[in-house]
Amino acid sequence: MRPREQIGAESSWLYRVFTMGPERITLDGETLLIEYDRGVYRDATLEIPVGDVEAITVRSSWWAKLTIQLVDGTQYSIGGLGWTEAKRVHDAALAKTEKAREEALAEARRAHEAEVADAVLRAKEVSPRLIQLDDRLRQLFSGEHYARYSKSSHFHEALASTVRQCGGLVKEHLPQEARAALRRLAPLEPVEAFEAERERTNRRFTLRRVPSVRSAALPAPLTDEQAEAIATDEDVTLVLAGAGTGKTSVIVGKVAHLVRNQGVSPEEILVLAFNKKASAEISERLTGDLSKADANTFHGFGYRVIGEVERAKPTIAKFAEESELRGTLGEILNELLDDPQQSDAMANFIASYHGAYESVFDFDTQDEYDAYVRSIELQTLSGARVKSFEELEIANYLTRHGIKFCYERPYEIRTQSREYRQYRPDFYLPEYDLYLEHHALDEWGRPPRGWEGYKARVEWHRRTHEEYGTTLIETFSWQHREGILLCALRERLEGEGVRFERLSQRELVVQLARQLIEWLAGLLQKFLNHVKTNGLSSEGLRARASLHGTLWRNEGFLEIFEQVRARYEERLKAEGELDFHDLIDKAAHYIQEGRWRTPYRYVLVDEFQDISAGRMKLLQSLSSGDTAFFLVGDDWQSINRFAGSDVRLLKSCGDYLGQVRTQTLSKTFRFGDRILIPSTNFVRRNREQTQRALTSASKTSDNGITVIFADDPAAGLQLAREDMKASLRDNGHSVLVLGRYNSSKNRLQSKSPWEEFSTVHRAKGREADYVVVLDLKDGRWGFPSRIEDNSLLELVLPPVSGEAYPFAEERRLFYVAMTRARIGTYLVTDPERPSEFVEELLRESVDELRQLGELRPECPNCPRGRLVHSGRPNSLACSNYQSCKTIAPRCQNCDLGYVFIVGNVAECTNQACEHPPIACCECGMGILQEKSSRLYGPFLGCSEYPSCTNTRDI
Repeated sequence: MRPREQIGAESSWLYRVFTMGPERITLDGETLLIEYDRGVYRDATLEIPVGDVEAITVRSSWWAKLTIQLVDGTQYSIGGLGWTEAKRVHDAALAKTEKAREEALAEARRAHEAEVADAVLRAKEVSPRLIQLDDRLRQLFSGEHYARYSKSSHFHEALASTVRQCGGLVKEHLPQEARAALRRLAPLEPVEAFEAERERTNRRFTLRRVPSVRSAALPAPLTDEQAEAIATDEDVTLVLAGAGTGKTSVIVGKVAHLVRNQGVSPEEILVLAFNKKASAEISERLTGDLSKADANTFHGFGYRVIGEVERAKPTIAKFAEESELRGTLGEILNELLDDPQQSDAMANFIASYHGAYESVFDFDTQDEYDAYVRSIELQTLSGARVKSFEELEIANYLTRHGIKFCYERPYEIRTQSREYRQYRPDFYLPEYDLYLEHHALDEWGRPPRGWEGYKARVEWHRRTHEEYGTTLIETFSWQHREGILLCALRERLEGEGVRFERLSQRELVVQLARQLIEWLAGLLQKFLNHVKTNGLSSEGLRARASLHGTLWRNEGFLEIFEQVRARYEERLKAEGELDFHDLIDKAAHYIQEGRWRTPYRYVLVDEFQDISAGRMKLLQSLSSGDTAFFLVGDDWQSINRFAGSDVRLLKSCGDYLGQVRTQTLSKTFRFGDRILIPSTNFVRRNREQTQRALTSASKTSDNGITVIFADDPAAGLQLAREDMKASLRDNGHSVLVLGRYNSSKNRLQSKSPWEEFSTVHRAKGREADYVVVLDLKDGRWGFPSRIEDNSLLELVLPPVSGEAYPFAEERRLFYVAMTRARIGTYLVTDPERPSEFVEELLRESVDELRQLGELRPECPNCPRGRLVHSGRPNSLACSNYQSCKTIAPRCQNCDLGYVFIVGNVAECTNQACEHPPIACCECGMGILQEKSSRLYGPFLGCSEYPSCTNTRDI
């Protein structure tokens, strides 16, 4: 092999001394080498391929200088060269550079020719696809049918892929027809642009279908919104239907449109409702050619699926029916107690649970406390059912120490009179002839707020024992708060010669467990229903146990539950029977396995806001490639979490069923603006709910929402009656009385034939001319309710995450109550402790409300208190008297208002009073009132006398 030719030139040493430039330059084959022995590139050699050289020049002065310009703009120079050597390097390098450039150009021409040939080939291949896609696009977006996401998303993927293949030379070599197709397809390559065009197309389609929807529907006329919702044919159409907007008409109209306009067979339509009443109402309206559509409940549909798969109708276990289930679980609990290997878990749980302690002083009235006690089954170790936590503690203490007692046995002497019933002391100790009374009194001898006549009864008890010479031992609520109740009791009992023994705890606990089986069976019934409704596993329950309540208590209960559930399922299996939850779960399983092929092209669901996890699983099983869902509901009216419904599923239904198109029914036919505006503003304040408008279709004004301030529900109802009679629209109207609780009915004396009582929950879906809402007070048994479910149920209830707004579900329940009326809604509230919902309405929508009666004035020194009757003559006190000591005596100057102290200034509640009294500077609580004495005559003295003795001369 011949060595490569090297041509070089060396720089003069003298030149390099002054310039620090390169030492030499050499052309070695196809590479220029520039060598350095000092400066920046000391002991380095730069290698420059001749193909990278854009230009090379030589210039002569004393010495020759070569300059090399690269294609990237970089420049190198070497001077101090001899002219001959520099010219040789220049000429040789220039020749090499020109040759390399010619070869590169030739290669580029060959590559371009190959690229063009490839582009021509690819253009030939892609052209038919472009034309075909363009034709399909015209069909998809023609507006002649609804372009569903599921059927268009794959098309868009093909469109985007094809458009991306048409860049550069391919586009230039497309035939004219294909190039025109590309111009129409290319703008739709971004998915956002494609979806926007799909939305416009579907909008045109639904608007064009409105007349045919109306003509196909049943006699009831449809609004534009209703018709557009019906015409929408997305994979999942979610119709948010506000109160009174005609959701049933839309469901029935959808069936009519599908059958009469779309050519869908009625047998291909399934309509699911949550209860038989709603299903029957829909069935009644599906007449004639629509009657073959399958309108069913979720349970009824599951029953049919199972029957067809197993070729035998399933049997629902009698013992598993809701009316029988509590008794069934009670039987299982008794079996567990009789089983030595299984009874420990139950006995241990019973021994450790009597509910969280609640003081009588935490309740507004004695009725509220009594109702709470009834709800938690305060059963003693001896089997007696007592009326307070503190009595429970006393009773169990006596039992554990072998002291027999009778609870509320009639007093040995007849005491019945016009004022009092026969006296029944709390405890009687027959072996020692001792009576024990536990009084709900604080250390100052005061009963809880609202316990009218209690202190007088205490004094009567004392007088009775004193009169008849019987021995009475007294204990007090304040002793429990101080932690000395049982010590004080023992000291008193030992002083009376009572003997203390220690009994077997195990025997007592088993005995108590038998007494509490009914209560525990009721709790297990609720728990089991939620577990099966939501498909919760044992592992999931154990995981939740560490997140809610007390871990040891949760785990103790779960141990019982798992034993009970195992025996319950064994009973079902042994009998070859199912419960109602199995109907949904088993049907979903069969459909998912392909053992039952769905014939339905459309599945419609009524009251979708009540969907639960189990029902959603059933809907998912029906979700095939061609099945569309039409879901009608309203998250503003989601009020059944206690029954397993999960409002989150409405918002996230697309994650389970497919692409969602939301339609809104915003025109209500039930009431006018005076009910609509305040109720809608109220419910929309929870920003985590859907934010949408609601308007009234009524051209006449309703009577609106009226707040009635009344001391008791019966008086409030009477005021509402009188106001209705005064209305010009009183002509055979219907009235619906709504309570937050079933027990609210007991406080009414009404027997009017045109009044119906219902809880708000049961009133969902109902309406009347007038609605009267009760229980609107601030308190545990008020509205909003502050009664917490047993914390164990939090293990199975749908989570409230995403429901951070205070009282979110109670707010929806209040909205449901307000919107049942066609003409007018009356809100009966406590004037001393009004519901915070009513206070919010008065604060935010006062111009839209009417008011009857008077709200007690706010306490100036307490954020939640109001000035109420104090029990003293001619004075008011803060309703929150345990923490706020504000007293407001009657104003002596106007004799109308009451005077309270703000800082050091006295103010009168009567705004027309021009001369309010002077605040007492000594105590800061009272005012200086005019008084008189024989010795000093008239003077000013503090209203808080004798606790404050401040005086001033007149």
